[in-house]
Amino acid sequence: MLFYTIVFVIIGFALGAFIKDSRSAIIAIVAISVIWALVWGAWAAAAFIELLVGYYIAKYALDKPKQS
Repeated sequence: MLFYTIVFVIIGFALGAFIKDSRSAIIAIVAISVIWALVWGAWAAAAFIELLVGYYIAKYALDKPKQS
């Protein structure tokens, strides 16, 4: 399961890095979670959280203003 944790955090990071509109990114995260629920059931809740973690890491790391 650690493999899936890493995969979903990376996917969430990619969504945060490439999709600038936060509403579209959240919709994509929910859609991925729903599809994952069809495959693995209740583990979709964990996938949802992992996607959000990756998304917010990307938003914090990439959108942070540079201080000089």
